[in-house]
This record gives sequence, C-alpha cells and structure tokens, in this order.
Amino acid sequence: MTTAHRDRLLLTGIPGTGKTFYGDKFASEFGFAHYDLEDQSTLSRFSSLGQLVSELVSVKKNVVVTWGFNPTDSPSLELIRHLRNAGFKLIWFDGNRPAALQAFRNRRTVTEELLAAQMQRIERSKIVEQLKPTIINSFDDYGQFKPPAQLLDEIRKA
Repeated sequence: MTTAHRDRLLLTGIPGTGKTFYGDKFASEFGFAHYDLEDQSTLSRFSSLGQLVSELVSVKKNVVVTWGFNPTDSPSLELIRHLRNAGFKLIWFDGNRPAALQAFRNRRTVTEELLAAQMQRIERSKIVEQLKPTIINSFDDYGQFKPPAQLLDEIRKA
C-alpha cells in the first residue's frame, strides 16, 4: 500500500511577497492546513520548538507554513533545518522588489524603517545562499500576485 503524497511547504522570503496571502489561499482554495508563524496566537499554542515541529509533521493533509523569520536568529534557523529534515520544501519568495515594497506599504503593519532593517539583515546574513531554498517570484509581469493555482503549480514543479 502506498502513502498519498502530501505537500509540506515552508513559505518565507522578503517582506511584501505574499507569504501569508498565499498561505490563506492555499488553505481556503486547496484544503491546506495553514500555520502562520508570525501570528502570536499560532505560536502561543506551542511550548517548544519540538512540539511545533511534531504537530506540523503529524498533520494528515497538505501543510503550508508561512513565516517572515529573522535570518540572524539561531532558533529560526534550527526550525528551518528541522522542517526540511521532516520533508518540508523551503520556498523563498522574492523577485519583483518594487511590487513587494508596494504590497508592504499597502499593509501598513510596520514602518518602512523596519522593512529596511529586515532587508539589510537578509542581505547581510547571506541567508539565501546559506539555506539554498527554491526561489519563486510570487508576482506576475505586471507586479500583481500570481493566481494561487498558478503559484502552487510552480512550487510543485520546482
């Protein structure tokens, strides 16, 4: 008897690229379990990194984890390593940076100074080179988010 393939996705990347947007869409349109690790109510349910990883691995359907982690934080890197070892595909959203900046501005959740600081941490840490994720541009040629089905298809083929 074969086990059905399940998608295990960890979406991360630069701010404003639609990580949470796509996590929500994958959940509502395709039945994924979505864990947003930037949502404090999600994180407060877990007492340890091990408990978080254990729950994510035990979910019996497709899972998408969204996270705009701090690339200089050791527990963050440890979580990524655990999830990769458990079969999660690490996807880094990047690409159209002007569109990402505009999407970030439209959210108005934090200041552009915090955005600049996060972008500097990403560049300085060389996190993309270190983690070697699959890099996906979440924007189309017009600077709009790609349709969720198209993006999920790109992720699956990558």
